[in-house]
Parts: sequence; structure tokens; C-alpha cells
Amino acid sequence: MKHKNSARALSALAAVLALGVAGLAVQAQTPAPAPSTPPYGPGPGMGRMSSGMDSMDGMTEGRFVRALDAINTAELDVAKYVVNRTKDPTVHAFAQRMIDDHSTTAVKLEAATRGTNLRPAPRDQETNLMSRHVIDMLSSESGTQLDNDFMRVQVPGHQHELALLKWEQENGQNLGLKALATNLAPTVQQHLSLAQNYLAAHNLTPY
Repeated sequence: MKHKNSARALSALAAVLALGVAGLAVQAQTPAPAPSTPPYGPGPGMGRMSSGMDSMDGMTEGRFVRALDAINTAELDVAKYVVNRTKDPTVHAFAQRMIDDHSTTAVKLEAATRGTNLRPAPRDQETNLMSRHVIDMLSSESGTQLDNDFMRVQVPGHQHELALLKWEQENGQNLGLKALATNLAPTVQQHLSLAQNYLAAHNLTPY
């Protein structure tokens, strides 16, 4: 029962990871009209998340920056938590790659937005909310359960990160951010493929 409750909670937290950035983006951005529907699709109670671009209604470049920063920060924080707790070499290698790649992304996003009003949210505010929730759940797990839940939560997060990058490539006006999105997309796709391959090898489904 404990594992079932944990899995259900992590499923909801996966939604927070991929969908909850909408609220963070709205709070952190310069004032803009609020969209009539959440730009990341339905809330956590609506089942498995869509990764399609139809969930990007109401997106702006300011929201893109905050949303990308929020997802990137959460993925980095969770990987840092897992890397020294997993005993699985594959999961350890994946977590370490996440740390390396998402640390680089944070630096590149900061550089791309320097001198503009399109800035990431301060690191000590709500951008850490998603990672805190996921880490709180993983803190009650160990061994295979920790490994599997960590890998399962990667899929929806990276699907929505790819959708964000695609939106910027197709709709962005800032040349630096468009270039960043173009350069990041292959790396994020590799992360997603690695997570999906792990799940397939272990007969698991994503959250």
C-alpha cells in the first residue's frame, strides 16, 4: 500500500514537474494578460499528460524563459539528490549526465537573457517548489523503487521541455533564445530517449 500511495503521489508530482511551471511563469513574468486555460494543459488530476503543442495556448517568450528555467532547475535538483543514492550504474550515469547537461543549460539560459527583461525567476523562490515535492517523495524510497520512480518521472518532464523548445523555435522573437532552443533540443531528446529505453528494459510505464 505504501508503494501504491507513493506511486500515485509521484504521478501527481510528475504533473507538477511538467505542468506546474505555468503558474510559476505567470507569477515571475512581467505583467501580461492571463490565458483562459493553463498553457501546459490539464492539471495533475487529469491523468497522463499530453506532450503536444496544443497545450501551449497563451505562451509568451517571457513565460518560456521562466518555464524552461523552472523545469531545468527541478531536473537538476532531483538528479543531484539521486546521483549519490542510487546503486544502479545506469541510473547513476543518467543522473550524472542530467547534472552536467542541466548545469550547462542554466548557464546558457542566463547568458541568453542577460541584458533583456526576459529573466529567470530568482533561485530562492518558487522555481524550487517542483524539485522539493519530488525529492520529498523520493526521500521515502530506496533501491529499485527509487531508481524506477526517478526514471519514470523523467519522461513527462522532458516531453514538455521539448514542447517548450519547439514553441520557442517556431514563435520566439529573441534570436539568442531561438538559438538556445535549437541547440538544446537534441540534448533534451537524448535525455528522453535514455529514460524511455530504461523504462522499456524494465517493463515500466512513465508517469
